[in-house]
Amino acid sequence: MIILCVTGSIAATKCVQLARDLRRNDIEVKCFMSDAACDIIHPNSMEFATGQEVITKLTGDIEHVKYSQEDLILVAPATANVISKFAYKISDNPINTLLITAYGHNTPILMVPSMHDSMFSAISENLEKCKKEGIHFLDPKMDEGKAKFPDIENIVLESLRLINLNKD
Repeated sequence: MIILCVTGSIAATKCVQLARDLRRNDIEVKCFMSDAACDIIHPNSMEFATGQEVITKLTGDIEHVKYSQEDLILVAPATANVISKFAYKISDNPINTLLITAYGHNTPILMVPSMHDSMFSAISENLEKCKKEGIHFLDPKMDEGKAKFPDIENIVLESLRLINLNKD
């Protein structure tokens, strides 16, 4: 199973298609959404795409522990906020709490940055810190002054590669 963490970039609008394409590759998908992502797309859209209830807050069901040891944690889109908080292990929301718990279990994490190019440049030290800690990144498409969401097919392929690499 892939845990798809959707954060507050406009690229969140592409996550319905991303989840559907992952499922077409026989991958079960569970979704966590940030508050900012919920302002861009409704959780019902992701529930439709994944076929599962979406996690938008932590409850007594300790979702951050329950889903922290799956095949892959995929943060797409990954904003400057979520990357920077993770770099310093700040867990003030469901997504960062899941990421820190998964990191503690050595669960593979793939982040797909999507933001303005100046923000992408500004967090370069945080990106490098995360990479040194074993976090995987899929490079964004640099275009029109933005670090844009890469093609969905590339995200699916990299996710499948990391899952297979971890099984070996």
